[in-house]
Amino acid sequence: SDAVCERTELDAIRFANEMQAEYWSVSAKTGENVKEFFFRVAALAFEQSMIKELEKSAGHMAQVGTGNLISM
Repeated sequence: SDAVCERTELDAIRFANEMQAEYWSVSAKTGENVKEFFFRVAALAFEQSMIKELEKSAGHMAQVGTGNLISM
């Protein structure tokens, strides 16, 4: 029922907040927010990878592919 779905979503939001995590409402059936969710996951993974690379480098600079250097 709609009430059960709403309660479940509110529980999921509360749980995500407790974990200090993001909550995303997505639908495999309609495709709603699926692409955006995966873009967000990819962005977070890239960010973490870059932070690790910058922390490892002595000058706090890292290069992404053949592009310009990124400094921290």
